[in-house]
Amino acid sequence: MSEVIVTLAHVRAALPRRCSRGLRHWCAQNGVDWATFVRSGVPVEQLEAKGDALIEPVIAFARAEAAANGR
Repeated sequence: MSEVIVTLAHVRAALPRRCSRGLRHWCAQNGVDWATFVRSGVPVEQLEAKGDALIEPVIAFARAEAAANGR
């Protein structure tokens, strides 16, 4: 299985009520480069390592999408 990349689209789909400002703040607090996240996404493992329950639905959504697309 290839590497799963979490994108801003995954966040918006899994957490539709979250705003970009809040996500930008979360990224800053958790050492995730905002520009990279927006431009190309980040590996799911990078987000899992944060151990934050808020991001778990996003990780699950990204993995489910990758599995559905055969990745």
